[in-house]
Amino acid sequence: MAKGGAALRAPEPGDVPFLRALRNDVALQTQLLSLPRPNSDDRVREWISGLARDEASLFFIIHSVEKSTPVGFIQVREMHMVHRRGMLGICLAEAARGQGHGSAAMEMMEDFARRVFGLRKLTLQVLASNTGAVRLYERSGYSTVGVLREHFMNDGVFHDVALMEKFLAPEVPA
Repeated sequence: MAKGGAALRAPEPGDVPFLRALRNDVALQTQLLSLPRPNSDDRVREWISGLARDEASLFFIIHSVEKSTPVGFIQVREMHMVHRRGMLGICLAEAARGQGHGSAAMEMMEDFARRVFGLRKLTLQVLASNTGAVRLYERSGYSTVGVLREHFMNDGVFHDVALMEKFLAPEVPA
């Protein structure tokens, strides 16, 4: 899948060093509401393998078409087929931000999740103070539906987490 200079593809063995760097970036992991911990190549491989085995998850590498390099990853976790919803997560390397890769990747993932898995809604959680990410989600059609007050602790300080959702466009009959 490709759009706007970005493509989604399955992870490859050569992506492990890139993903290890993302997962070892403490500031980035905090922005992703994750508790940073050391990640070796083996630990990254186990993470990818676990996602691949999880029938309620989708995971793709965001790949720059222009540079032929990975720039991030996108996932939908906790897919619920009865309720037809899932939870979106996206991570872009700092150097790849502001170039349209995130918007393009979300649009491709939303389309794939809707067409292939029949999902009708995606939700996400984001630090309320991460205004850049909140703006990206809003531009992509996500709406804030609530705030979890003092929900995530980092460096001894509790932070608010915004809950956002987007209803995916229904399939248009041919």
